Amino acid sequence: MSDESILPFLSQFDPPQSTEGGLDPLGLYAIADALAVKLAPGVRERQSTPRFLMLSLVGMVVCDGELAELGQSKNLPAWLVYEWMIVESLVRNLKGSDALRGLPGREKVQASLNAGERVRPQTYLKTPTVFGFHGVYRVLGQKVGLFDADGRVLEAGYRLLETWEREQKLNGFLARRSDGGRFRDLIAKGIRAGLNTGYGQEPGAELRRLICNHLLPHQADPDEAKATWDALTGLEPMRGEYATWLISEEGLEAWRLSGGSERRYQQWLLDRCSPQMKRLLTAVQAYEALARLLSDAWDEVRWRMTAELKPVTEAQLAEGEQVRASATNAQAAYALALQELSDLDAPLRLRAEGLRWISECANPLQFVGNLLKHHVKVQQSKPPGGKRSWFDTYSDGSVAIRPAYTLDKFVRHPDRYVHAYRTAPIWSFAMELGMIRITAEA
Repeated sequence: MSDESILPFLSQFDPPQSTEGGLDPLGLYAIADALAVKLAPGVRERQSTPRFLMLSLVGMVVCDGELAELGQSKNLPAWLVYEWMIVESLVRNLKGSDALRGLPGREKVQASLNAGERVRPQTYLKTPTVFGFHGVYRVLGQKVGLFDADGRVLEAGYRLLETWEREQKLNGFLARRSDGGRFRDLIAKGIRAGLNTGYGQEPGAELRRLICNHLLPHQADPDEAKATWDALTGLEPMRGEYATWLISEEGLEAWRLSGGSERRYQQWLLDRCSPQMKRLLTAVQAYEALARLLSDAWDEVRWRMTAELKPVTEAQLAEGEQVRASATNAQAAYALALQELSDLDAPLRLRAEGLRWISECANPLQFVGNLLKHHVKVQQSKPPGGKRSWFDTYSDGSVAIRPAYTLDKFVRHPDRYVHAYRTAPIWSFAMELGMIRITAEA
């Protein structure tokens, strides 16, 4: 499943790259993401539907061997043609159904069908290795030990497939015989045709029906669901501990009372978790306290620029209540974050050295000036050739927010982390797999 195998293809529906950089204006995300990876390896915030692991496993078994070699010779990955087949089958048979919720690529496939075109690299997702369901769940599947980086199914993956095969009454799928073998042969036939033509074939009524009967993203049967949860919570102790606490009776109540605040929930968990997790969560809290001071100050600066409707001076921005509070508290917060990151992971402390300007701020004016300079530096360092800053600077040193980045309302969020730490996707996994017996709203 390498990126290189599909690099020649561009999607005709995607807009060109822009010099705008609207994400992570202060460059705080990288450290937060590294901490989240330590907490729940393989889990990403955009994940919500663990049965895509099963869909991926089925395709990997079918594509192994001859079809994979054919894909290499055609410079078109067999797994990608399989993904087209799955998405098209679900879109054709279940249009408008909630069963399509969260299905990557469904809009692209529907647009192709509406236009009377076949699904092909140019009409599908621009980067399926990132945004298709294989791409979204690939690293998770590796981290839970279901398959390797080359898409080869491992022992744990075969055990999960055997559970699926038995529970779905598809005996013979793995052995290529009986009813299960016929389903596998139909999938393989469609993939082979797609590889030979370079575009997805219409799956046909029988194959679409079988896919919808046995591979719905949100419909794992009980034994498969339990086996999937066991895989998700095994192998990596930290991820397993965090997930197990979350679905415990105490954890469910704590998460409910937190109102969706990971800061509140993790504060509750600190006194109950293992020493290793406590050390990690302590570093998360320290880093997020610093990130909150910087982010709130940044948002206040944007809000005040927006309200002025004309260029403002750094001295005017330094009068903001949040800027003054952040300037007062940021040095201590930075020192604590450095200490906690150093105790946890020395390379993370080195990354945080990029914020050392905080320790050089003696007053709000210096703080806001350095904050603005830091933003410019962060934007200039973004690939491929840098991004524009969110404000314009004039010859007299005054600044004005650019229209795309105005902020009409400024709200502090003292009880919320700036970044997400995987509680939401793990909660969604548990809900999808029937590990939580309450409504999502609870």
